[in-house]
Amino acid sequence: MLLANYFQTGWRNLLKNKLFSLINIVGLAIGLAACALILMFVKHETSYDNFWQNADKIHRSHVTFSIPGRDPMHATSAPGPLIHALKKDFPEVEYATRIGGWGPTINHNGQVFVEQIKLVDADFAKMFSVDVLAGDLELALSDNSSIVLNESLAKKYFGDSNPLGQVLSLDFNFFKKDFQVGAVIADTPRNSQLDLPALILIDESAWEEQNWMFHGWFSVNAQLYFQTQQASDLDSINRQFDDFANRNFPKMPIGGDDAKASDFIKLSAMNIQDLHLNAIGFGEMRPQGSKTTVITFSAIAMLILLIACINFMNLSTAHAANRAKEVSLRKVLGATRSNLITQFLGESVLMTLISVLLAFVMVELALPFYNETLNQELVVSYDPSTIATLLGLAISVGVLSGLYPAFILSGFRPATVLKANKSAETGASLRLRAALVIFQFAVSIGLFIATSVVYSQMQYAKQMDAGFNKDNMLVVNRVSREEASNKRELLLKEIAKNPQVTAITYSNETPGNTNENNTMMRTPEMAEEDALLMGQRAVGYGFFKAYEINLIAGRTYDKNRADVSPTDEQLRAGEKFPGSIVINESALRRFGFKDAQSALGKTLITGRGDPEENLSVDLTIIGVVDDVHFNSLHATIRPEVYPLSADFGNSISVRFTGSPEQLVKDVETLWRQEIPGVPFSYSFVEDNIAELYQSEQGEATMFAAFSALAILVASLGLFGLASFTADRRTKEIGVRKVMGAGVFDIVKMLMWQFSKPVMVASLIAWPVAFYFMSDWLEAFVYRIDTSLIIAMCGLAALFALCIAWVTVASNSIRVARANPIKALRYE
Repeated sequence: MLLANYFQTGWRNLLKNKLFSLINIVGLAIGLAACALILMFVKHETSYDNFWQNADKIHRSHVTFSIPGRDPMHATSAPGPLIHALKKDFPEVEYATRIGGWGPTINHNGQVFVEQIKLVDADFAKMFSVDVLAGDLELALSDNSSIVLNESLAKKYFGDSNPLGQVLSLDFNFFKKDFQVGAVIADTPRNSQLDLPALILIDESAWEEQNWMFHGWFSVNAQLYFQTQQASDLDSINRQFDDFANRNFPKMPIGGDDAKASDFIKLSAMNIQDLHLNAIGFGEMRPQGSKTTVITFSAIAMLILLIACINFMNLSTAHAANRAKEVSLRKVLGATRSNLITQFLGESVLMTLISVLLAFVMVELALPFYNETLNQELVVSYDPSTIATLLGLAISVGVLSGLYPAFILSGFRPATVLKANKSAETGASLRLRAALVIFQFAVSIGLFIATSVVYSQMQYAKQMDAGFNKDNMLVVNRVSREEASNKRELLLKEIAKNPQVTAITYSNETPGNTNENNTMMRTPEMAEEDALLMGQRAVGYGFFKAYEINLIAGRTYDKNRADVSPTDEQLRAGEKFPGSIVINESALRRFGFKDAQSALGKTLITGRGDPEENLSVDLTIIGVVDDVHFNSLHATIRPEVYPLSADFGNSISVRFTGSPEQLVKDVETLWRQEIPGVPFSYSFVEDNIAELYQSEQGEATMFAAFSALAILVASLGLFGLASFTADRRTKEIGVRKVMGAGVFDIVKMLMWQFSKPVMVASLIAWPVAFYFMSDWLEAFVYRIDTSLIIAMCGLAALFALCIAWVTVASNSIRVARANPIKALRYE
């Protein structure tokens, strides 16, 4: 009976105080919805690769090349021969497999496709507990003529028919081979760094032409996973990696006779469950996450929920005076303090449960946009454990947010309250409420500053002069395929005839789609062991013109000049003549040349072929170009050379005017007509560059959205508090108006009352935000000036003041314009 009375009283109280109830319910709902969305993201990010059997014993090796004069080069892939040395030197390693990727052409039923095929070792089947839907995985990976397809590819090629025993012909561009389907596996879950559309056994003999794939100690082309007997073996292996590198790596061509491999190469290994958030380097199959992002958004979720709880506490304690008589009468009629605490906590939980229902609606409505922003497929799970967790969270929030108001309300003295017909609010309660308002605005100002910095950095990345013109550049891919390579000159000539085309070139790499290719180079005056590591991007004729890269001195490659370098075959045959080379400004400085003009005509020497052949070629510097940002702003511009690729290129780049859709249509028609055996593939340089910042862009959008929610929840609380304050001071305002105060004077007085907490909050938020955002910007080599953060601090404070003024003014004007006679009759 008592509980029913509590429920009835609580429900009536909600209906009686509609504004108070609405602000609390909506504020809590927003807080819970934001918290739920962020926790879904966090749960997904922290669940990567923990579903494998023996996941705690499966690890991946990484390598870092630290070459003097260059930023460290971190790779999540490993040298091909490392697997054999690892098994030989570490008895605790039970199994090991490389996982390398290649995109062969598949001709099936008159159609051509390009698929990502993963090349693996036989131990893969023993290490990874993939769900085998048909066939025998171990048997398939013991035969170099079998292929394993995932469910999606099996359905794509064979529909509902049985794929086992079916044959697919794969053209790897260096060799062609028929593979028989030996097994079908389930698609790899999205929460994995592995992407396994199809598997074939590594046959090193078939890749002899591409010796670097599996035999090069300084070429990293495949990830290396290994399984240890115990999870703790990982620490022991990591401690021994320096000695292991010195024993197994061949001597580096730099550093002199006493140099060790471990001076320049650092091997490490990381457990598979830690890869998504902690691994650093190039070579991932799927996009990595960010541990900092997970921590940041977890903190934002807690802050938004905390702000919503603060709203409840502030409004409940402020509203306490209106319930003083009710509390006193209940005490006179025999209610104990514990009864009253139970009643008020019950009202708090009731309000929270209503908020939970509203939060579920908000989450379902927001989820499609949320997934689109994150490029994920998160779903709300309504299983009993999830619902129990959310209800537990709601009840906990209700109890925690209502605990302090319950103790305040239950502590009123009946004699004092009934005698005075009111409750005098304590100074402690006022100070606590002021402190909580300051905290809310400090959080809001901090989030506003953070959002502004993230947005400014993203804009800086988009607008920064990268050293080339990325607009109106079409890239046609797969030109290196044998069938396309044979028609390259025809493609160049025919595409150039298109009236939309203003420039055309070819190259091995394009902006936003680059590899970490390097070469050792030296001047004739330098000893061989003093050679420098230079970044290398092979380009075709007209490359610098097409991309509008500024030429500082000299010239670029010309078909009518003797710019072509000797091939490896010519060098082996004894033919040796100088070629030409174009370098960038960073390379100019790295070689120690005085200026661009003085570098022209100088000779650079670089090695060719296999190291044991000791072949080299002389290259004459014919041009120096500006430094160019081909990669993201996270990386320093490296010293680079641009050798001429006279007869080979992975891509054709086309500068155009007019409609991009029409140009793509024309080029695709030409491609299908001339090269029917290779699927047409294209992209735009602008889009490729944007993809470099895709994760940051999604995080920036999330940050902005959740920061706006935090500010909205804080504003809701301030609105409710300002409304209550204005109503409570009705009589005071009436007296002031009778004494001659104008509406502006009264509004100014009330606005000043709420401006002081905002100013104090700004002083607290500024140094905290400056510290964290300065640290965040350190991840970018090229970034906005930190002085802009100071300007944003001032802007954030002004923004917070405007919010406070607008929120308070909407209530203050209403009360200030009221007839003073009605105000003096108040109560």
